[in-house]
Amino acid sequence: METAVERHDRMVREERDQAERLRTDQADADIWKPNAGRFRPADATVDPAVDVLAAFAGADGRAVDVGAGGGRIALPLASRVQEVVAVEPSPAMRSVLEAEIQRRGIDNVSVVPARWEDADIAPASLVFAAHVTYGVQDIEPFVRKIDRVATDIAALVAFDHPPQFAMAPFWRAVYGEERLRLPCREELQAVLLELGAEPQEAVLPPQVPQALGTPDDAFAMLRRRMYIGAGNLHERKLESAIDRLTRMRDGELWPVDSHPNPVSIIFWRPGAMA
Repeated sequence: METAVERHDRMVREERDQAERLRTDQADADIWKPNAGRFRPADATVDPAVDVLAAFAGADGRAVDVGAGGGRIALPLASRVQEVVAVEPSPAMRSVLEAEIQRRGIDNVSVVPARWEDADIAPASLVFAAHVTYGVQDIEPFVRKIDRVATDIAALVAFDHPPQFAMAPFWRAVYGEERLRLPCREELQAVLLELGAEPQEAVLPPQVPQALGTPDDAFAMLRRRMYIGAGNLHERKLESAIDRLTRMRDGELWPVDSHPNPVSIIFWRPGAMA
């Protein structure tokens, strides 16, 4: 019988294998390079997870953000805690993150350019990963290290559905098959329970449907996310799918069949894993 850990890792592997089988573009060594700018933290809005995570860490606490990306959580969190350690392996993401640290004049965020599994990190009151685990191919050592480094609270922020589930109809239209599902909240809960943790949940406001951008931006974004090379025949199928599956509103295209994606913080007291 398949264990929860095995199921999680299989889902990640099969989703990636599907993409590699169908792609017609050239893979970049840094997979985040084409989209890193989209992860730049906004000045006007703050991720709802920040309030909960700040309470977990405490004003005098030290927090480790595993896979910090462009700093959407790490940077606003820095004003609420003593120190934030941002672990981020992607050079493109680090470029966005470091530029925002400098622009905002933040002096209590340190950036560690490494994969979490390879990073040498001192214990911290809070260790968390937000929307990172979907693509982690070996989940057990990943969460065990979070459990080991955290002294008070370990946490994972995750959607109920894969981050790009709104694009599934486009995938179906272009490739003629269903996009395989990445592991999300339900699978993480099962993994943590299997490893001996006692996870709890803090439910956050769901992520509302997002615009795809102007017609040109939407086409370019969907082509990247669906691994379609320039000049490939799949471009015509994508154009047709965009015509059928989107509606124009205020100058931007919106998917016609999209729904809010529930978000939760799964957290536990470290040290109980078998």
